[in-house]
Amino acid sequence: MRIYIACALTHVPRGPVFDEHVSFIHQLAENLKMNGHEVKYALVDSDPQLDSRPFDERARLCYLWDRSMVEEAELMIAEASWASTGLGIEMQIAENKGIPIIVCFKDFQINRVKTVTYENPDHTSHHLQVGDGIITLMALGVPNIFRLIEYFSPDDGVAQIIGALDVLDRQ
Repeated sequence: MRIYIACALTHVPRGPVFDEHVSFIHQLAENLKMNGHEVKYALVDSDPQLDSRPFDERARLCYLWDRSMVEEAELMIAEASWASTGLGIEMQIAENKGIPIIVCFKDFQINRVKTVTYENPDHTSHHLQVGDGIITLMALGVPNIFRLIEYFSPDDGVAQIIGALDVLDRQ
């Protein structure tokens, strides 16, 4: 199966959290490849190549290359532990093409937003709808999400995703 792994990168906190996040993406990709899947993802298949391009071309090329990887995939795995405009765009591209999505996330204890109360012009008070505080309700509402996986360690995440793939392959 052709799989695209989508993930946040821009706003993941730098340091050990970023390193753990990136390590998980690489570990997931390697395990999927060992299981016979063709895997593409930005950390290997677009971001390094962008560095050699003129700065004013990078945004356009990033969009075109990542969009192409989504559209060529038979499955998208969206690692959604961190808020990401790009990940949301990629999920919508997958939805438009009818590509199933497995959404996975980890609670790092610093990536959960708290609810907030706001007032509207009519003076009514409301709680902002943030779901469980990690993945926006808008993203969770994408209709072609096949499975939502909360993982607790890299090995757990890989095992759960492989298990979900086995179910998807049997359908």
